[in-house]
Amino acid sequence: MVMLVRASIGTLAKLGLADIKMIDGPGTAYFLQYSENGCIGKCRFCNQSRSSRAGKDWLGKVTWPPVELATVLNSWRRVFNRVCFQTIIKQGFIEEARVFIREITRVSNLPVSLAITPVSKSILREFKELGVDKLGVGLDTVTEELFTKWGKPYTWRIYWRFIEEAVNVFGEGNVYVHIIVGLGESLREALETIIKIYSRGARVALFNYFDSNNMKSIDKRYYRIIQLAVELIENGENPLEYIDLDSMRFKQQPRIDVYKALYTRGCPDCNRPFYTDLPRVIYNFPSRKILEEHRNEIMRELEGIGVKA
Repeated sequence: MVMLVRASIGTLAKLGLADIKMIDGPGTAYFLQYSENGCIGKCRFCNQSRSSRAGKDWLGKVTWPPVELATVLNSWRRVFNRVCFQTIIKQGFIEEARVFIREITRVSNLPVSLAITPVSKSILREFKELGVDKLGVGLDTVTEELFTKWGKPYTWRIYWRFIEEAVNVFGEGNVYVHIIVGLGESLREALETIIKIYSRGARVALFNYFDSNNMKSIDKRYYRIIQLAVELIENGENPLEYIDLDSMRFKQQPRIDVYKALYTRGCPDCNRPFYTDLPRVIYNFPSRKILEEHRNEIMRELEGIGVKA
């Protein structure tokens, strides 16, 4: 039986399966489960949702064309540092994820990340045995109210239990909770939930919300504060001691590498070039080269929140 998967256009280009010009290429090979009708989940921010009118070839600002898994395997090259497989909710999605991981690890010895909705602990253990070393969990929202408003599947409580079970299986620091900034939360709500995630032994993969209807993203100043806050937590600091929540400025210079905080935050080697960015308006820098090109702009942005670069 022919198995189709979606692959980011940058992934296909690095495998020689697409001819496009790239400003910067992905360090991870990104794959997404295929369904002609999309995911049965109803997340309002996601193009893959069955309730979305957007084309299913898109996720974020990147196209994800369908390709036969056999073609991917036959074209495999040593041009990546990691493989990421993202599931959707559809009939048989767990078994299909098993097949993908078995097949990709047959041609590659790269570490594998799996992004998945809540499943049983026994299934998590099975994926770990198959070679998955990092797990992505799409909590996405930072409050239960927003979780419901944006149409997330399952429940807030189920997701938090799943995060704790995933940490138990994969170990502290190996579970990455996806957070989308700009879905209507306050700065305090965002920071408190991110702190809670780290207190559970998980880490944060950070995304900025992009509204594809009006082609606008969120306030960069707000996003920069949260990027720096996450880097502070990663360094054992409490961001609430540094940030004035009312003025949305730093009260003191954070004791971190402020440039490092601005790189794409996710699993190791996950740089997601322009996944939620335009080449001239960058929230998550995929490489040092791109960051250096925007250094003057970054300095102005950081000065706007009371931080010296």
